[in-house]
Amino acid sequence: MIVFADTSAIGSAYLGDEADGRWITEVIFNGKDPVVVCDLTDVEFASLLARARRDGRIDKHGVDERLNAYADHTADDGPIGVVPVSTEIIARARSIVLHAAVRTLDAIHLAAAQLLAETNDEPVGLLTRDARQASAALDLRITLYETPLD
Repeated sequence: MIVFADTSAIGSAYLGDEADGRWITEVIFNGKDPVVVCDLTDVEFASLLARARRDGRIDKHGVDERLNAYADHTADDGPIGVVPVSTEIIARARSIVLHAAVRTLDAIHLAAAQLLAETNDEPVGLLTRDARQASAALDLRITLYETPLD
């Protein structure tokens, strides 16, 4: 299975202070399945880190450290693949926002996961911490990558 991680999952892995952070970190960095993100995540992740800094969860050094790590991880030879936002993804996202109760950027992630699933022989599972996005994914018949029971 290919794991399509949205920004909420990436944030959980890099911040490490969420309840499921440890499991998500394992999936992304030590799991057997390849992990991909949409290139939109680059901007959303920076925003997430800026918010974490404003909230006192991390300092400036923590922001810089995580941004550098993310850049290394999403480089061509890094462990996280990047799906570029294409005109087809934007068209799909437009359709999604007209039929599902999701925000614009979430629709782009969903459209990218949907297209990835349709163009790969391997199944794709969406890894998200966002309940609204997960619900929309199920409505769109996008498989969720879920926590295995211990």
